[in-house]
Amino acid sequence: MMSFKSFLLLSLSIAAITAYVFAQVAPGSNAYLPPTKNGYDYPEPNKPFQPSQPGRPGPGPGPRPPGPQRNIPGQPADDHVHVPGMPFDFEYAVQDPETANDYAHKASSDGDVVTGEYRVQLPDGRTQVVRYMADWKTGYHADVSYEGEAQFPQGPTGGRGGGGGGAAGYKY
Repeated sequence: MMSFKSFLLLSLSIAAITAYVFAQVAPGSNAYLPPTKNGYDYPEPNKPFQPSQPGRPGPGPGPRPPGPQRNIPGQPADDHVHVPGMPFDFEYAVQDPETANDYAHKASSDGDVVTGEYRVQLPDGRTQVVRYMADWKTGYHADVSYEGEAQFPQGPTGGRGGGGGGAAGYKY
């Protein structure tokens, strides 16, 4: 039976030999291969690129043939097949006076239309409220409003203040 010292010595020897072998193979194994003749794997063009002479525009592609009627950007095409999504309903809120974090979000969907609202406490004391509706046909529509009055408290007068008007700024 093999002793623990012999087992340990044999294991370390095998590990060292393995590391040596991989050290010989590893350098360059993750290096980029040299580029092919033209740098990529595509055939050379039959006619090389000829830049136009300065002051004279090169030949353009010419007029485009009339194509199919384009739809309004952001609107689904006439042949669009709508597949409803998964209905959902969620809500969360964070109110941490110590760090002045106060925000919330709630949304729900029937699979076609998403409605929701999120609120964010702004640094000036107001709360920004965004109520929104989104659907697959007309996109995202938001109504933004503000609650409360903006407050800009004055810091101590005189002394050393980094801000204008003697305001000491935020306290952390």
